[in-house]
Amino acid sequence: ETGIEINEADLRLISVSDDILPDVHFITAGFFCEKFTGEARVMEPDVITQWQWFDFGVLPAPIYFPSKKVLDNFLAKKIY
Repeated sequence: ETGIEINEADLRLISVSDDILPDVHFITAGFFCEKFTGEARVMEPDVITQWQWFDFGVLPAPIYFPSKKVLDNFLAKKIY
């Protein structure tokens, strides 16, 4: 999906969120990883136009709400 390769041992689960809305149900797992190989590149041009890296403290808005919950949980040091 991104062109980045990650070793499973380098992943750490940081959050799980469960969001139920009237017409949709999201279960989102967030993982933390500092070690990877490869370069982020567009693999599905009909879905995404570019990948960008941002400093954690200056993320662009709006943030997809399930992703925001993962980030909030990470900052609060809670999984769920």
